[in-house]
Order: sequence, then structure tokens, then C-alpha cells
Amino acid sequence: MPLEDAKVGIEDIGLLRGYGIYDGLAAFNGRPFRFADHWQRFTDGAHALGLNIPITEDSCEKKIVEIIKKSDIKERATIRMILTGGKTINGIEYDFENATFYITAEPFVPLPEEYFERGANILTYNHQREMPEYKTTNYIKAVNLQEWKNGEKAVEVLYINDGEVLECTTSNILLVKDKALITPAENVLGGITKKVTLELATEAGYKIEERIVYQDELKMADEIFITSSFKDIVPIVKVDDFQVADGKVGVMTKDLMLKFKAYINNLSR
Repeated sequence: MPLEDAKVGIEDIGLLRGYGIYDGLAAFNGRPFRFADHWQRFTDGAHALGLNIPITEDSCEKKIVEIIKKSDIKERATIRMILTGGKTINGIEYDFENATFYITAEPFVPLPEEYFERGANILTYNHQREMPEYKTTNYIKAVNLQEWKNGEKAVEVLYINDGEVLECTTSNILLVKDKALITPAENVLGGITKKVTLELATEAGYKIEERIVYQDELKMADEIFITSSFKDIVPIVKVDDFQVADGKVGVMTKDLMLKFKAYINNLSR
């Protein structure tokens, strides 16, 4: 149905208690990108919250294709899947068999091209998401930080906790140091764009370190970039008030950006 006609009840536990999971993915030429990976992450989140997904993986993928077609989105689409426990019982419980599930599709809105050509800046903030391995609908802190982020003309806010680098509000972060690609491995969401980027880096023979990353390493990094389904690979040249290396988009970042773009183009044919 048209987006403006879609409604969710005011007693839905996703609204009343914020109890739900979410996933966002890109679609190219009518086909969802790496859907199996997104579906696995979505089901992992559903199981963690004890939610029932009222649709199979195959049916969901077909529905996404159908929605994109009916929305007449010709090129790249932004897809969102939302699942909650459904109507609230006694103000805080829900019926497992009657979940709320919906999918939306809209045209992709890219970031400014200058972010990819010259690099962007990010801000740091001390925070760790609840249940960080899952993509829950709890984006309270992320939403709260948007006005600050926009006012500082930053592309993202990076969460730091007890001196450890975690993830951005809607992106993963990767560092390059001495030709090694380094990224946080714990207490972060497993990003699909990040996963593809690491696959491409492995094929290219780059050394990869998935481990705890400390805040001090940000200042020592040769390159930094972020990854996201709605951003792809974005080079970062400034963190808070300090410049990353020489303040220019790094060699490895440029290479992986080209490889990722080629990967997408091959899938789109």
C-alpha cells in the first residue's frame, strides 16, 4: 500500500515500550543487496528479543522486490524492515503469535560527493548501545545526537566506551595503520557493508585485524573510514578537533572504495 496509508496501532509495544528490531539495506535495480546476510542479522535480533517473524526469508525477499517495483524505484532503493511484538498486553507484554512486521522502500538519497572526494569528519561520544550486537529499534541516543552532529557539520558520531572505539550511530568504523586494516570486533553491530569491505580487502591481500580498538589509536591511524548500507564507504579525515594523518583520503581507502563500487556495479548488471 502507499506509505501514507500504512498505519500501526497506538497500543503497539514497539511504540509503547520501544520493543522491536530493525534492519536497513540497499537494493540495486530492484534486487536487495546481500539479502541473506541482512536476513541472518534480522533473525538473530528477533531470536534475542523473542520475537516471531511472520514471513519466510524467500517470501520476504520477493515482497521487497514487489514493493520496489510498485514504488517505481528504477535504480537504488533504501529498504527498511521493522518487527515488533505487536499489540501490548497489560501495558508491557505481547502475544508472540501476533507480531507487527512491515517493509518500506524509498529512493536512495546519497551523501554529498565531496565527502567521498575530500573526506568527512566525525565526532566522538561516550556511549555503548544496549544489546550492541543486535539492531534494535532503540536509537534514543543516536537521534538525540543528530542536532549536535549536524551543527558541527559531521557525517557521523562515533561511540567510545571506557577508552574503546566501538561504532558510529549508523555506521561501522575501520582504521588503517602500517598497511593493516583494523576494526572493532566486540560490542558492535555486524555491518553488512563492513563484511563486504573485509571480503574485498582479503581478496586484495590486505592484512586484517578484528580486535579491541583503543581511542588513542584514532590519532595514530594512517587512514580512517566508515561503512554503512546507506553510505557505502566514506573516508574520514578529521575526528573531533584532530586531523587524520595528512588530512587527505588514504590510498587503501580509495582502493576499497573503487573495489566496492565495482562490486556493486557487477551485481547491478
